[in-house]
Amino acid sequence: MIRERVRAIVAAAVAKVLPDQAQAEFQVEPPRQAEHGDFAVNAALVFAKIAKTNPRTLAQQIVDQLEDPDHLIEKVEIAGPGFLNIRLRKGVWHRALQVVWKERDGFGRSDAGQGKRTMVEFVSANPTGPMHVGHGRGAVIGDVVANLLEWAGYQVAREFYINDAGGQVWRLAHAVLARATELRPGVAPVALDAEDYQGEYIKEVAQAWLEAGGDPAQPFATIREPLRAFATRWVLQNLIQPDLEMFGIRFDKFFSEKTLHDENRLEAAIRLLDDKGVTAMEILPPPKGQERDPHDDEFVEKPLKVVKTTRFGDDRDRPLFKTTGEPTYFAADIAYHFDKISRGYLRLINVWGADHGGYVSRMKAAVQAMGGELEIILFQLVNLMKDGQPFKMSKRAANYVTLRELLETAGADATRVFFLLRRGDMALDFDLGLAQKRDNTNPVFYVQYGHARCAAILRKAREEKGLEARWDAEVMEALQLPEEIDLIKRVLLLPELIAHAAAALEPHKVVFYLQETIAQFHGYYTKYKKTERVISDDPRKTAARLYLVWAVKQTLANGLRVLGVSAPDRMDAPEDAAEADEVA
Repeated sequence: MIRERVRAIVAAAVAKVLPDQAQAEFQVEPPRQAEHGDFAVNAALVFAKIAKTNPRTLAQQIVDQLEDPDHLIEKVEIAGPGFLNIRLRKGVWHRALQVVWKERDGFGRSDAGQGKRTMVEFVSANPTGPMHVGHGRGAVIGDVVANLLEWAGYQVAREFYINDAGGQVWRLAHAVLARATELRPGVAPVALDAEDYQGEYIKEVAQAWLEAGGDPAQPFATIREPLRAFATRWVLQNLIQPDLEMFGIRFDKFFSEKTLHDENRLEAAIRLLDDKGVTAMEILPPPKGQERDPHDDEFVEKPLKVVKTTRFGDDRDRPLFKTTGEPTYFAADIAYHFDKISRGYLRLINVWGADHGGYVSRMKAAVQAMGGELEIILFQLVNLMKDGQPFKMSKRAANYVTLRELLETAGADATRVFFLLRRGDMALDFDLGLAQKRDNTNPVFYVQYGHARCAAILRKAREEKGLEARWDAEVMEALQLPEEIDLIKRVLLLPELIAHAAAALEPHKVVFYLQETIAQFHGYYTKYKKTERVISDDPRKTAARLYLVWAVKQTLANGLRVLGVSAPDRMDAPEDAAEADEVA
């Protein structure tokens, strides 16, 4: 990587000037203004504090000691309080672009993660009904984070946690029984409780259960366990998994919460916490905002077994069991994360809706207490809009818009990109009208059309001139226009961009990168389409520019692949852009 080679040159010079000083990190970043060079280095400012010397004086000493055996650097200037503005020779960028040719579909990958075993758990929708739009945003964030981590060299597993134990699945089972009694004549009706699931899909589950041999004449207490198992499995297989497939979301494992209870994983987790000395019996204070009534004769304070999460930054210790002796939801989550750690995952990442925000500190504390590392991505709500106005879908399941209806309306590609147009922790306005447009105002169309434009240029060169894009070191110096050098720099940013986005768990950065890259290409192409055409009478320029177009196309395709979005070679041209074949 060019940046690291520059860093090494500067670090070697610093070591000569300050041989006895402790090493420190310094920044090598592109400057805010392009005229200041290729990299701005703050090494003199960092080490001047350590050496207690003037940074500009130190900057000059560093420059005097720079050794550049590979002839990378064209010019170094000292700017401001002591920044080093470094400009590289154009040939450095020309040679570096060969990496795209060598790596092709793998360009953008790195070993930054060093194979660290990482689990990304996301979606984890209750198997009690269809997925809604909010689930969709979490699905995309989790899927693209997993892609980023894989591209950055982590060993990644994707997991869906099936919440198939607890009160919500009994409400589902009871709702199915109630609907089944409506569908089976002659059976005593079971009333649908107000807390039961109300959606029309419950009738489909009930019909399937009857066809599978279910007997609604049996008392609920007798059949509730097999009915729970059937209903949750049916919802998962017929409502949730097909939508995930439609969305291009894959999982390595669907993990059942019930197996935690069946296999006593909570008991094993508690033994681990006991061994680490982070459990205790405590009488806990009432929840915040509540007070105990001292005159309530029926209330008896009871010590509960807790995890000492306050040792790890939580605001209060958390109970593992209720006063009834039943495990808390927190206990089930501890058991699940204990299971993850037991399977050898060193980095755990959960993607949660913002309504789980109050649960973050206790869960991170519990995982830390067990010796693990947990990171949580919270995502905010999605507001559906159309042409800037609030919009409601025509069909609704219970009181929410289903993910399937959104996918059928906007398409998987647009839905994916639109969910990533903002950071996950920001509320998102999803404009259906914009998502359906086929012009450059639609962000996903804009990038895909750029890929198709590059493909059209390469296709025209092949079909009309018999020319193929290929790497040729001897012709690359023909790329001398400032916009061409800037395009090369932008292409070469992809591996670093992916590594940084993976480290920060920020998939939106890939969307921004692709938008900026194709905007830069369109600007270059439009500016020179009459004076410096890609295909011209100059064979050296033509060969170099065809390779540059190919490299941009490959970069766009790889970035779109990280997002799980298609990269078509042909598309209808937007009304406000020239036909791609005419650009060449």
